[in-house]
Amino acid sequence: MSVFAIVGPSGAGKDTLIAAALAARPDIIALRRCITRPEAAGGEPFEGITEVEFLRREAAGDFALSWRAHGLSYGVPPAPTGGITLFNCSRRMLEQAALAFPGLRVIEVTASAPVLAQRLASRGRETAEDIAARLARRAPLPAGLPVTTIINDGTIAQGVAAFLAALDDAPNPRPRPRPSGRTMTETVFTNATLVLPDEVRHGAIVIRDGMIAEIGAASATGIDCAGDLIAPGLIELHTDNLERHIQPRPGVNWPHGAAIIAHDAELAGCGITTVFDALRVGSINRDNSYAKYARGLADEILAARPNLRISHRIHLRAEVCSETLIEELAEFGQADRIGIVSLMDHTPGQRQFRDLSKLAQYVKGKQGMSDLEFEAHVAGLAELRARFGEAHEAATVQAARDWGAVLASHDDTTADHVATSAAYGIKLAEFPTTVEAAQACRKHGIATIMGAPNLIRGGSHSGNVSAGELAQAGLLDIVSSDYVPAALLSSAVLLGDLWDDLARGFATVTAAPARSAGLSDRGRLGLGLRADLIRVARIQGMPVIRETWVAGRRVA
Repeated sequence: MSVFAIVGPSGAGKDTLIAAALAARPDIIALRRCITRPEAAGGEPFEGITEVEFLRREAAGDFALSWRAHGLSYGVPPAPTGGITLFNCSRRMLEQAALAFPGLRVIEVTASAPVLAQRLASRGRETAEDIAARLARRAPLPAGLPVTTIINDGTIAQGVAAFLAALDDAPNPRPRPRPSGRTMTETVFTNATLVLPDEVRHGAIVIRDGMIAEIGAASATGIDCAGDLIAPGLIELHTDNLERHIQPRPGVNWPHGAAIIAHDAELAGCGITTVFDALRVGSINRDNSYAKYARGLADEILAARPNLRISHRIHLRAEVCSETLIEELAEFGQADRIGIVSLMDHTPGQRQFRDLSKLAQYVKGKQGMSDLEFEAHVAGLAELRARFGEAHEAATVQAARDWGAVLASHDDTTADHVATSAAYGIKLAEFPTTVEAAQACRKHGIATIMGAPNLIRGGSHSGNVSAGELAQAGLLDIVSSDYVPAALLSSAVLLGDLWDDLARGFATVTAAPARSAGLSDRGRLGLGLRADLIRVARIQGMPVIRETWVAGRRVA
């Protein structure tokens, strides 16, 4: 059973997000509060009762939690056994709520002060002075509770996507009793080299109830890290690694459930604590190698989540040169935890494969095509781009907006490509193929992501720009392991050595991808953030994962 208290100031949009989450996910249960006011007053769905009836029920033990505020009485019934349960709560009642609901987790829905002020003003119920006073008197959250904060400044779709992800991803500690009667899990790492957002220093870090609770000087007690690095868990935005487990050899198809478990374990062992599993949408009916698979595999990943070690989200790679993209996009919705949608245009002769000889080398080697088959392949893709390209791009952009997903470009080559991406609202560019494109991305405020294999090998296998060249030019923001999970950690250390700034190197695989994906609860060592951590030793200069922790639990 998972119980969530939802808190937040007026104007943050709590009720809107709760209602949308319930509509999208029938498995979520909202506890209906009893309030001593008429139901016609509006707001959240509640049971309106008299004060006399409230006192009778309270005395009978019908409420797990009750309180008085603003002249009204509020009662929350007990939570059912199993599943995800949530209720609207007052932040001043959170400590009592934690006693009433063991293992309680908190989701704080808030917004920036200007947005809150604008929303409150639009209601027309308060003066500007009243609104300013309301915003100024916001009470702090009590310490020691696992809290996920959602900044609900964007669209409803973006807010709902973040809310559903918080329900699925909130820390779930395995509690042990402590004298006060509450529960707590606590781990202390001491004598560690802490990779903080802007510096690397010796010290200790305490994780409590799945969250980072303390960062300070080394202590005499705790796990002695012997100087090993403690860094944020790595965040992978684009990986094809699952495909390798599903098809370990050409023509060999492995059971998907076993492949997902093995893929998850491999990533945990490489220090990756959050992954966006990349699945292609858009198929070619006549080509068995481009058959439809995304919806079915996404269902299997989502069903496997309770048994997985790390946090899994979905990255849909929308293939423009296909026949079925629009139909396949229509099979997904907000409940599918889609974090990223990337526009993939593999029209031969441009972007990644401007050089057709490189495309021929890649496709013939992978699929065993003859020269004639390759020529037919090239002509077929070009024809699909001409027939469906514009409609497929428009449908993909709209789907990402509807789901609140991050929209990414792929293989931008020219400044014109980047200008088109910017017009779509894209803020993440996967694998720009030229310095020109990377410079244009910087001009438009689009973060660039490059492949770790490119960085480590010293160049692109397709003959495109070197990730190292972009790093030297200050044009590399994020690194993806792409098809080699272990390369992500190696890249962080390599860049740290290159820039003589280990914190900056690690940021390319932690804070920067978290920021680009809208994950405000992880990616940094900071108080109140999710305790996704890795312990790393350097052996003869090579980084080696010692431990991986997800939401305060060791998983590798």
